Amino acid sequence: MEQSIFFKLFGGVSQDGFSWMVDFDEVLLELARWLLPIGICLLAEGVCIEKWRKIEPLSRCRYGTVKIWWRQKFGRSLLYGILAAAILLLSAIVFDIINAAGISGEVWKASLLWSAHIMTIMSFFLVLDLTKLRKLAPAIVLLLEGVTFLVGFQSMKTARFMYGMWGMYFQSTWHYSETGVSVLSSLTADGVMMVLGYLAGRVLLERTTQSEQR
Repeated sequence: MEQSIFFKLFGGVSQDGFSWMVDFDEVLLELARWLLPIGICLLAEGVCIEKWRKIEPLSRCRYGTVKIWWRQKFGRSLLYGILAAAILLLSAIVFDIINAAGISGEVWKASLLWSAHIMTIMSFFLVLDLTKLRKLAPAIVLLLEGVTFLVGFQSMKTARFMYGMWGMYFQSTWHYSETGVSVLSSLTADGVMMVLGYLAGRVLLERTTQSEQR
């Protein structure tokens, strides 16, 4: 599993935060590898958003209401991001097959956790794109991911509350059955955060529209 490019990119940090033998240089290296595919997905979603922005005035008129327009934009942008994520996952699996690294039965578990988490990350990115922090959105999202992971890793008792820990297979109970972050809790939290992101975006748009009409 250590030689698998899939788990290097999508498994998360493999170090045990409860261990006294933690190699923090390795933790930072594994965290950087974890953030790499996330950054690629954000880039893909950013390209999608820029294309959507060019036709934004026309699309708002077409869909009639802000709610319908936001639902379409949120769904379509998220879809492009998910497709980019799927391409990355499959590419890593194919790479491992070609290089005879072996495909573990745990691949589907890591894929599920990472896919759910990347959807949450992208929904948060979409909300930030509606604010004045739009240009800083990718940096903010990646920083939030990295900082919350490091906080949770330094104090594993708080890990289940830390956003950056949720999508990592190596930090989950599927890998560390006794001390890992609950899989059910992390998937539920990601789902709730994604819904909240959608609702927050709708509220922001409605307020912006009201202020423009005054």
